[in-house]
Amino acid sequence: MEMHWATVWEAVADTVPEAPAVTNGDTTRTWREYDHRAARLAAAFDAAGLGHDSKIALYLYNGNEYLETQYAAFKVRGVPVNVNYRYLDEELRYLLDNSDAEALVFHSSLGDRVARVVDRLPDLKLLIEVDDGPADTVDRVDGALTYEQVIVDHDPMPRIERSDDDVYMLYTGGTTGMPKGVMYATRDIAGGLCAIGFQGLGLPVPETPGDIPAIVRDLHEGGDPSVSITGAPLMHGTGLWLGACIHHFAGGHVVTLTSRSLDADEMLRAMERHGVTHNTIVGDSFSKPIIRALDAAIARGEPYDTSRLKMMMSSGVMWTTEVKEA
Repeated sequence: MEMHWATVWEAVADTVPEAPAVTNGDTTRTWREYDHRAARLAAAFDAAGLGHDSKIALYLYNGNEYLETQYAAFKVRGVPVNVNYRYLDEELRYLLDNSDAEALVFHSSLGDRVARVVDRLPDLKLLIEVDDGPADTVDRVDGALTYEQVIVDHDPMPRIERSDDDVYMLYTGGTTGMPKGVMYATRDIAGGLCAIGFQGLGLPVPETPGDIPAIVRDLHEGGDPSVSITGAPLMHGTGLWLGACIHHFAGGHVVTLTSRSLDADEMLRAMERHGVTHNTIVGDSFSKPIIRALDAAIARGEPYDTSRLKMMMSSGVMWTTEVKEA
């Protein structure tokens, strides 16, 4: 088995098909459903002529659709491109042009920005719109397909052989200039995250990708798979890599929030509801609101049950000693 995101996750889906893979709000997809929906979306990419090294841009808030779209891009050996959902017209146009994006998957609430730049992006072959608002409040983008209809209209794409030489790319925020796409060989970034993740989860590091399904099976049969939650944006490395990818390598369950900015109470309710074992945060900026929400719940006599939480992981912003202790 090659060390490729899609190939490993397909093996995980075959190993624990009925285990939960992704949750957003009240919607949970099992590993079988997660793989199946990604394969249907991959078929749409394939039908549009997308394949090896095609850049597929994700202009999306957190949610199941973000992870499904990324998985689908990997399935066709494409390159998912993270787009900051805070970008306005010119930033959006720049990044889509700079990345050579051939497809764009976007939330309908961001569609007004897409509509204003799409005519200046001749390389775009496919637009897919994820509905996230009442129809009377959203201006539809001409030529865009609707995400759920795309899922319905396509049979799952058959699995293919891939290469772990395939490019993976993550766009930086451009803090020292314009955003830049940092490129990696898939074997290096996926293999590195897998090794770091398995160590962090207290699991044996697989010697080869083919060892992963057995580790996943043992973990689930022992009743101790990881359940990860992150309020950090998936369009940043912290939320995506630490909050989602490393847990999916181990057959874990990734929970995202419906709020478009951190809602500590929603996070704590979801942690309690899903028995979260791992929480990915962004330093003091996340942990201070979480502390306030914990204290307020205790004060009103309704403390949150966080007893299954094993680890908090932080990246990107200072996490000070006193806040860690609190």
